[in-house]
Amino acid sequence: MSCLIKIRSIRDDMSANEKKLADYIISNAALLRDYSSLQLATAVSVSQSSVVKFCQKLGYKGYPDLKLAINEAVAKSSTESNGRAKYFSDSKLNSVSEQLLKSKLEAVTATIELNTEKSFLTATNAIAGANKTQVIGSGIASFTADYFATQLIFIGKAANATNDLIYQKQFMKSLAANDVLILLSAMDELAIDNLNLSELRNKEVQVIQICPYSPNNNYHQSDIALSTISNHDHFPNEFSQSRRAAQQHIIDILLSMLHKSESKDSK
Repeated sequence: MSCLIKIRSIRDDMSANEKKLADYIISNAALLRDYSSLQLATAVSVSQSSVVKFCQKLGYKGYPDLKLAINEAVAKSSTESNGRAKYFSDSKLNSVSEQLLKSKLEAVTATIELNTEKSFLTATNAIAGANKTQVIGSGIASFTADYFATQLIFIGKAANATNDLIYQKQFMKSLAANDVLILLSAMDELAIDNLNLSELRNKEVQVIQICPYSPNNNYHQSDIALSTISNHDHFPNEFSQSRRAAQQHIIDILLSMLHKSESKDSK
């Protein structure tokens, strides 16, 4: 249900009335087909115009379009769940596998919807044109950062993803105009000293952020932002794996585009 995951991912940036609508829709998605916009507004105790504005904030023209998208997502989810083959003889394993597969698919789909083609193209061009690329990951994303840097090296790029703080700072100081710093975090926005970011921007280093959306200083200081779904307490536990899968998907898209770019240049 990608549209429902999208609602969850931007919930923290909503107004009080929008959060009420979001929570009600998420909890009653299957029942929404029987609701008019007025009935939904009444059920949530908001105005009908609030419902319309909510739909437009999500990128829909109005309530009918949002309701159709949610109905189609609910139907598709039900069909896929009922029709998918069982791979394990143990029913508990099938249940775990199904839930993980479903949540990862939803997270990847929602993450793609959160980003634009322009953002991917801009990020790819920045990395392709950089002399050096530094990748910094926090927590579990440090493993992803190492993978990303290794793959960049394999296609002939000078890249670094060390976790050694001293060497990390020294490499960051060596970055120059048109080089790239990539910030990775699967759970929260990666905290980088504001002074360091200001110095990098003064040297015209391109800063790319691949993190859950968060409208704070780092996000706005990034030249390019590719957003993954946000980390909310009401998400199932499986979404920690799903967020990592979604971030990995973004990286794999960038690497695929870079491979194609390198292949064209070598011809």
